[in-house]
Amino acid sequence: MIAARGSFRGYVRPSGRPGVRNHLVILSVCGLNAPGARKVATALPDAVLVSSPYGRGHVGADAEFQSLMLEGFATHPNTGAVLVIAPDRFLRERYQRAAEAAGRAAAGVSLQEVREDGEALVAEAVAAGRRLAAGLRAEERAPCPVADLALALECGHSDASSGIAANPLAGDLVDLLTAAGGTAIISETMEWTGTEDGLRARCAGPGIAGRLDALVRDRHAIARSAGLDVRLGNPGPQNHDGGITTLEEKSLGAVAKGGTGAIVGALAQGEAVPRRSGLHLMDTPCLSCESVSSMVAAGAQIVLFTTGQGNPYGSAVAPTIKLTANPETARRLPRQIDFDASAAFDGTAARKDLAPALFDLMLEVVDGLRTGAEIAGEGDEVISRLGPSI
Repeated sequence: MIAARGSFRGYVRPSGRPGVRNHLVILSVCGLNAPGARKVATALPDAVLVSSPYGRGHVGADAEFQSLMLEGFATHPNTGAVLVIAPDRFLRERYQRAAEAAGRAAAGVSLQEVREDGEALVAEAVAAGRRLAAGLRAEERAPCPVADLALALECGHSDASSGIAANPLAGDLVDLLTAAGGTAIISETMEWTGTEDGLRARCAGPGIAGRLDALVRDRHAIARSAGLDVRLGNPGPQNHDGGITTLEEKSLGAVAKGGTGAIVGALAQGEAVPRRSGLHLMDTPCLSCESVSSMVAAGAQIVLFTTGQGNPYGSAVAPTIKLTANPETARRLPRQIDFDASAAFDGTAARKDLAPALFDLMLEVVDGLRTGAEIAGEGDEVISRLGPSI
């Protein structure tokens, strides 16, 4: 069984966790140069584009968060080299230096440095990207311990099969991974509503429990300041169509992705995930793309995304495994679902018997097997806004 392995083949980095991919990341740090960055990505089809539509006018915590996320992608374990595309020399140098300090090969082009010539920017960036890509092709995988893996867990368009089978199976995977010394992260703070007592009881110490309480309190305060009550309209129409009836039912299903072990951290959105075995909670919005991107920028090398009715989104930087326990969804979306757990939902197999096969699939993916989202080109990264621009 592959699940008996204690290692995988990854890309060793000068610091931090090893990569399970060796991407050339095109890091477009401002909306001014986003159209040019898309042209560069078209000319470099094996590269991964991470693009912010903003880049100027941020203030305070919003500015700090944008920088945190962009630097997180530039220095991510799955990032082998970085091509920075920026509006000016200062921003180009800032992110290029961050990548180089993390041991990544890096190059960059800014509109300022090509005298605002969009065509020249694209030409220079493509040439630089081809040089970086050539260097990446010479790099090889090496044995790395499973304990170095950080797994992000997400659920989207959930239905009854999610809480009954898919998410508990994801939790089984978390228990297997953390028992091997690995790390897992679950997020979407509002999806913890009604489960706080159970989560608090699993916290490894009072400091973690206190931070959990603060994260939940602050996220609810954001909702109240906008005149919203999270208990209304949640679960949503798709959840109701899939058989979820109450907010508590939805929340209990969502947190089942975290397994049964101790919670060893409660992190702010995008905060770097410590190299500490166990489950970490992360404060994020509930929109899947913002949630996944925040966990990935924090260092998760791989994502497990459970879905009841289907959800095509995947991370651009971290391979995203799609799992469903809904037999109709598995039949309808065979190229989008990587693991069919419907046998655990319809009773033809015990859930515990599927967990080793899911662990095996995770190791095959980190070894290089492409997921359905990777093959379909569904990857993207979305950086949350925390405030208005000036």
